[in-house]
Amino acid sequence: MASLITQYIADVHELDRYLAGKPIVLDGSSLSLPQIAAIALYPPSPPSCASTPHTSTCAPSLELTLSQDVRAKVAASRAVIDTKVAAGLSIYGVSTGFGGSADTRTDDPLALGAALLQHQHAGVILPSTAGAPSHLVGPMPLTDPTHGTTMPAPWTRAAMLVRANSLIRGHSGVRWTLVEKMVECIRKGLVPVVPLRGSISASGDLSPLSYVAGMLIGNPAIRMTFAYPPLGTTMEEMSAPRALRATGTTPLPLVSKEHLGILNGTAFSAGLATLVVRNTETIGVLGATLTALAVEALNGARGSFDPFVGEARPHVGQIEAAHLIHELLAGSQFAVNHEAEVKIEEDDGVLRQDRYSLRTAPQWLGPQFEELKRAKDTIRVEVNSTTDNPLVEPPKTEGAEGRIHHAGNFQALAMTVAMDHLRLALAQIGRLMFVQLTEILNPLMNRGLPGNLAGGEAALDFGGKGLDIAAAAYAGELNALGGMNVGVGVVSAEMHNQSLNSLALVSARYTLTALEVSELLAASHIYILCQALDLRALRTEMHARTGAVVRSVLSETFADAFTTPEALDIVTLKVTPKILDELDQTTGVALGLRMARVTNAGVAPLLEVLTSDPSCCTSTLDLAQIVRLRQILAQRLEALLTELRCAFMDVSLDEASLPSSSSRLPMFNIPPMGRAPASKYLAPRTRMLYEFVRLELGISMHGSDNLRKTEAGLGKTVDTTHGDKTAMIVEALRDGRISRVVARMCEGIDT
Repeated sequence: MASLITQYIADVHELDRYLAGKPIVLDGSSLSLPQIAAIALYPPSPPSCASTPHTSTCAPSLELTLSQDVRAKVAASRAVIDTKVAAGLSIYGVSTGFGGSADTRTDDPLALGAALLQHQHAGVILPSTAGAPSHLVGPMPLTDPTHGTTMPAPWTRAAMLVRANSLIRGHSGVRWTLVEKMVECIRKGLVPVVPLRGSISASGDLSPLSYVAGMLIGNPAIRMTFAYPPLGTTMEEMSAPRALRATGTTPLPLVSKEHLGILNGTAFSAGLATLVVRNTETIGVLGATLTALAVEALNGARGSFDPFVGEARPHVGQIEAAHLIHELLAGSQFAVNHEAEVKIEEDDGVLRQDRYSLRTAPQWLGPQFEELKRAKDTIRVEVNSTTDNPLVEPPKTEGAEGRIHHAGNFQALAMTVAMDHLRLALAQIGRLMFVQLTEILNPLMNRGLPGNLAGGEAALDFGGKGLDIAAAAYAGELNALGGMNVGVGVVSAEMHNQSLNSLALVSARYTLTALEVSELLAASHIYILCQALDLRALRTEMHARTGAVVRSVLSETFADAFTTPEALDIVTLKVTPKILDELDQTTGVALGLRMARVTNAGVAPLLEVLTSDPSCCTSTLDLAQIVRLRQILAQRLEALLTELRCAFMDVSLDEASLPSSSSRLPMFNIPPMGRAPASKYLAPRTRMLYEFVRLELGISMHGSDNLRKTEAGLGKTVDTTHGDKTAMIVEALRDGRISRVVARMCEGIDT
């Protein structure tokens, strides 16, 4: 079986081919998840005579197979029904009542079908009268009445496509004309308004599909809208007859068995499950790709994902996740391949290994990868199956009679199990993201980055603190959703006939909620990671330049003390590590005081080498020189950090709120670092997502307003909020742009 990553890349490319114009052909057996997404999520092409230009991506053309074998199966199935009806034989749903009322009999199958639709049109849609805002006759509603009680159009378009694909298989006894009419409505963007609640997904999604049937026959009580409005109309709701007239669509009177053939299936559960699993797959793969970025942000070890670890515990999902992270990190300057082996005294007080959220990520993500693959396989089978009752088996040989099978292919528990498990997987992936996010924000855990990832002064810049709190809310909600097992919550229904019911559509709805919350959490994590990577790059630049500053100040303040340039280098190498350690320990201290403490940390090793190594020092020790060194070094390190901050955040020194000791700036003439300052340090693959956020979305490093001390208010120039920027990432997650970036990141990684 192909790895999750291979499947994911293939799905992204397949969807793009359909959005580029490749037609979709329905044949009953090859409907793919990207095909359903292409039809459900994108409106049909508008009429060529539309008065306004239409530049957005459109759904591909939808065609019925030209296979004569498929048409013959549909015709043969229909012939079985016609023959048995003509013979006066008793068939469930054709001559009998429905469910617990199947002991009633009639010889009027058309009236029976109408009665089926009548009793299934029981869903609540608000407002109660189309076009009448309910809040005008009472208090304002707590939720939007329409959106709170009706399904979004993509759910219904997905269901119509899945149902058409089921009916074309020739097991439901419907006419080819019915399949053609359903496909015609999909092509024209006709969408019935379907109640959000009311399906128990036992005898299929009876109630939701009854509204599709009502649309096809032009029932005036059925409300309609459009995926794309025809010329001369708007997106407002209208009655089915009016909507059909507006699109030049002729209603289709149904014949015996067709009413039940439309209703008795799992199309809404399977359709929504398809849309959910596709975006959940992105969250799953992001769990690994964001782990790779987190390893870079925290100077973690690539060696945690070494193939040997997976070979020692060969769970397929764990091996896939580890291999993906390992390959994503290839070429990174921030991640170390393996932690260096050092003497005990050399790393006293240093965390010996990466934290759980990094080094156990493959073990955490592996089961979720496996669950995602199982869910996709289950849904793929479901959307290419006949979910109906009774089933019609056409005769296998000429002259033989067809058979009617009374069974239970409408029972949708396979979808429930897939959705329940997927919801738990989302909660587990979200837990990993949340822990990584909080550890990156925590200065006690993030290896030298400022608390809250402040870009400016920690006392006046609280960076990602609000996102930290929001992420906790998302994670908490995900925990509640993930712990919910819809499949065990069934209750008996319909005169105790539907004593077992799957609640598959309910589970899919809750999994969609979990997915939407996961997208908020993932977007927050991406935003935080990009900030952390920029700050890691800033810290790297600061560390790289600090040694030269220390050497320069030592040479200046102890001009006659060192016997040779090499001696000066020895002292510099003794002093600089202590200064760098103190820089990492004081990220939350005000700049002036911080640099005073940093330079103080360098005094002890300086005194030690000056007093204990005569080969380095030729003059007597002058305490005034120590005082002068501390003063000059503090000023220069203060200037260096200030100039680096300005260079990273594209703030001129004239704009910046500078420390009092910075009158001589610039001292270092550091050029602007560009819009993606961390790029050069990142692995080639992880760089793609970072640059997408920084360059394509235009979300810059946080902190420029704090450096300028800009105040929010009328006429001020404060940048957009953290929430606004995170929302841009959420939109890129939902519209597929990030999935394409992630697919490019993973391209060529053979798992």
